[in-house]
Amino acid sequence: MRNFISAAVLVVAGSVSAFDGEILHYEIDWGPATLADATIQLLASQSVRSVSAEITSRGVGSWFSDFHSTLEILGTEGAMLVLNGDSTWGKVLSSITVIWRDGESKPLVDFYRSEPRKYELTPVSDDSTNHTVDPFSPLFDIRSQLDNNNRCDGSYRVFDGVRRYDLKITHLGLEVLQPEGADDFRGEAYRCEISLTRHGGFAVKSGLFRFDESDITRILYFGKISGQWLPVRFEIGLPLGHATARLKVVN
Repeated sequence: MRNFISAAVLVVAGSVSAFDGEILHYEIDWGPATLADATIQLLASQSVRSVSAEITSRGVGSWFSDFHSTLEILGTEGAMLVLNGDSTWGKVLSSITVIWRDGESKPLVDFYRSEPRKYELTPVSDDSTNHTVDPFSPLFDIRSQLDNNNRCDGSYRVFDGVRRYDLKITHLGLEVLQPEGADDFRGEAYRCEISLTRHGGFAVKSGLFRFDESDITRILYFGKISGQWLPVRFEIGLPLGHATARLKVVN
């Protein structure tokens, strides 16, 4: 469950240029039950881009485990890209830094965890992280595509310091979104399907909440607000039900 929530937050946050530090608020729900709240701030220019995200468990999410996570990414053109993340899950603390240096194919990783994991991870081969991007880069690219040709397509080699996976994004056209709450986005949004191929760093399958990728669906919606494309909804479908992250729009 906690990996699922983290994935939702990671993929729902992102955009490019002209947001000027606007704070975006998302609510993550499992059916009618709330799992977590997320706050994301985006800054971008021609030479620098940064993303900061914060997620905190709430409601049913706190029943599984109290958690709080922050993630910051800062990139400078022609220099380096740095990812910093800190998390607490109950009494367990973790911290990670990943650095992609310009001209070097392999990122550097510094990882700390206060207690060992109680589950195994699939191995990440030494050369599989070559020429990878951070988890937000695909979303920056999607926003640019929508501006240029009203499509969302692409393939990406992604590494977050622990998990190594490939993303494929497929354009599914326009859809009119109906709000669940008064402050949800309503109106036309581009529907983008996200498929994932795991290469390493994922929990070895065991227990109730382990599924094959063929069992999971991921749909990300981009709507236009104040002239900018924003991720307004992200849906993950599992055999046990659906979870949704919704942008809360300030009217």
